Amino acid sequence: MKLSRASIAVLVIQLVIVSSIAAKYLYQRWTCPRAWTRAVAYDPSLVMRGRYISAQIYVDACGVSLPERARFASVRPHDVVLYEKHGVGIPYLDARIAAKNGRLAVLSLVDDESNDSRNQLISIRNGSTCSDAFLQQPIDFYLSETAKSPFPLARGQQLWVEVTVPPKGPPRPLGLALKDADGSWHPLDYR
Repeated sequence: MKLSRASIAVLVIQLVIVSSIAAKYLYQRWTCPRAWTRAVAYDPSLVMRGRYISAQIYVDACGVSLPERARFASVRPHDVVLYEKHGVGIPYLDARIAAKNGRLAVLSLVDDESNDSRNQLISIRNGSTCSDAFLQQPIDFYLSETAKSPFPLARGQQLWVEVTVPPKGPPRPLGLALKDADGSWHPLDYR
């Protein structure tokens, strides 16, 4: 089978595109700030099934002043607090996040309606503190076939995720660890 010049050119272009994306992610992994954040993992319901953990990650929102709760916010425990925006209750706030003192934190709340890729949507559950805000968009952490699953967690254990915070887009997961009730830390081998 002979390869034509056009098919070789298409192959080279595709390899350059994929390589440039991989190089960008590697560069950001080395240069962007990192942070550890608490996470709650759940079973994803995506079509593509595999060995991965889908996790809702927590963000510390204590450094910013949060708007008042809407008058029609749910009073049931663990429901997401609704905020009033243009007369409508919304379960999230636009925020800029960053790594601050090794933790994932909200830098500022954004009030504009732009679809800026630097903005992330955060929510807070009813009865939670400002340090228990969480990102609306979950992150997926892929595990190798031979990696031991950390689930189910023992009583008092918490799942923590190390993320890199790129200038634009959501945080990207780098590593996993378990934190025991006594404060001891156990990094997980996911390879």
